[in-house]
Amino acid sequence: MKYWKLTVVAVIAYLFFMLYLLPAAWVVHWLALPANIQLGQVQGTVWQGSAMVAQYQNLQLQQLRWRFNGWSLFRLAPQINITAGSIGEREQPYATASVAYSFSGLNMEQALLRIPVSQLLPLLELPLPVAATGELMVEVQQFQQGKPWCSNLAGTASWLDARLQPPTGTWLELNSIVADLRCEQGSPVLVTDGNNSLGLAVTAAVENNRLTVNGSLKPDASLPQEVHQAMQFVGRPDEQGRYTIRF
Repeated sequence: MKYWKLTVVAVIAYLFFMLYLLPAAWVVHWLALPANIQLGQVQGTVWQGSAMVAQYQNLQLQQLRWRFNGWSLFRLAPQINITAGSIGEREQPYATASVAYSFSGLNMEQALLRIPVSQLLPLLELPLPVAATGELMVEVQQFQQGKPWCSNLAGTASWLDARLQPPTGTWLELNSIVADLRCEQGSPVLVTDGNNSLGLAVTAAVENNRLTVNGSLKPDASLPQEVHQAMQFVGRPDEQGRYTIRF
């Protein structure tokens, strides 16, 4: 009986250390990632490791790092802290977040995503051929998974140092455009109030796995004449001088 107990303890200890030392590269090899997501060289374990690069379509995040909070297992809500890029490199995307999973679904707190707008444009289907620079800064204080997407979302999205080049070719200094992030009827929603030089008041939401944008533009009179001329590509203004945006 004594040897039987020792054998059980030895097997449990062996399995524990095998799990603790489980290589992340081995897990990624057997994990079916979506076709548009790719990982570079993976190092470390599933508990703490890194990937040289994480790529979504043409958007790349350098030096993806993760650290698993072992104590979170005792709360039955496994938690992992994720960081990608360097906050000091302004020309490259940067991301950090604390992500946990429990019986109520995915939960994310204190998340920050910073992406150069020039790298984001190729991922968007815009109604006008435009160029843009600046940074997209997304800060999420709280996100709770729900049906179909969320049950709670609190955060902001900002276009900092915003510069836009419409089809006329003139670069416009727009300063900053700020939007609120929230959850409505189970879907994440981004809302701007129009308090910016473009008079951009839009609501962007995820519907049927597609991003939809509805709202209006009303460029400030102080903007160059080229801006107002470019509005002909958007459509006709309404009685209040607003141009409808829908895509």
